[in-house]
Amino acid sequence: MDTNVILEAFRTNTWKAICHNFAIETVEKCVEETLTGNQLNPRYTPVDRKILIEGLTACHQVTKQDIAKLILSQPGCQGLDDGELHLFAWLNAHEFFPNALLLISTADKAAIVAADSLGWLASVECLEKLLLKSGVTKTQRDSIARHFCSDWLDKIKMKIRLKIF
Repeated sequence: MDTNVILEAFRTNTWKAICHNFAIETVEKCVEETLTGNQLNPRYTPVDRKILIEGLTACHQVTKQDIAKLILSQPGCQGLDDGELHLFAWLNAHEFFPNALLLISTADKAAIVAADSLGWLASVECLEKLLLKSGVTKTQRDSIARHFCSDWLDKIKMKIRLKIF
């Protein structure tokens, strides 16, 4: 799970429900990004470190070699934000795809395009679907931002498939 999805889950008070229903994993960079930020930003979301860490099934360390391997094999990934870059580098280094059943949850267009170039597009899932399967209230689901919803992700995936991106 990437930084933005984690932050949105905290903002909507759905983090614990998701963690109860899914084995949530991320990388250290996403945890770092989640716990920092400009507190003067109106979109700043405070995150309790203890609650974040307790909710994770795993938090993975990414090496410089993992990042280099990803960028050398997929130069387009170089433009990803740090959190997504580290997350994709870890996934790529461990070669889970296509055999493992994994969901990548991100709302970053560049990361979704990169997932497609890596052959992972079918594994990209939105926060809204995770919330539906976690049994949160309709009010909580309705409170998530548009780019965490199925309609938005489906449109992005369609544009990628049609080579509009």
